[in-house]
Amino acid sequence: MSIAHGLRGVSRETLRGRIYVRLRAAIMKGMFEPGQALTVRGLADAFGTSPTPVREALQQLVAENALIAEPNRSYRVPRITQDMFLDIRDTRAELEGLAAQKAALMISAGEIRRLEQLVERMSKAIDGQDLKNYLSANEDFHFAIYEASRSPVLLRIIRALWVQIGPSLNALFQNLELVESLQEHHRAALEAFRARDPMAARRAIRDDILQAGAFIAEQSTTFED
Repeated sequence: MSIAHGLRGVSRETLRGRIYVRLRAAIMKGMFEPGQALTVRGLADAFGTSPTPVREALQQLVAENALIAEPNRSYRVPRITQDMFLDIRDTRAELEGLAAQKAALMISAGEIRRLEQLVERMSKAIDGQDLKNYLSANEDFHFAIYEASRSPVLLRIIRALWVQIGPSLNALFQNLELVESLQEHHRAALEAFRARDPMAARRAIRDDILQAGAFIAEQSTTFED
């Protein structure tokens, strides 16, 4: 996928911070492949800005283990081992399940309507075999839930885990039957929020993460040996 894809249009106001947010989002959405090299100049050209704010944003992502700094001054999307992937998956399942549990008690009617729209968007993406739109809607669905938990600490930790797992998510769409079955977990979560049922919400999100992670761990060819 093109480095420039989806990364243009950044204003000069708070430039470094905005570039950081856009790059982090691109990594989380799987826009970059594991092992892919990123250069300051290439990204600066994509953003239409000078190298300095891009370099600062990349260095921040290195500090968060989202990228690796190379000796030749380029940066690389890490390849994680299968064991590390499974460790992150299991940690995500517990933390994101907890966030969903909290959200079931705090979520507003407007936030539930937003989740309904995102479930519908994912269904349409599945029907159209639209990987990009599915992954985007899936991320939006999950983070709408975690933001509804009203827990800034959980949200910050969950984002840090997603940025490490994002490049592996493209493997999800190799199996349409799997993605369709994951939609059942999303629908179950939605019903739990409508019913204000914390444990059902936790179970649905936890099962979603564990099932998707098991498939990726078994099928992905992107893991480091």
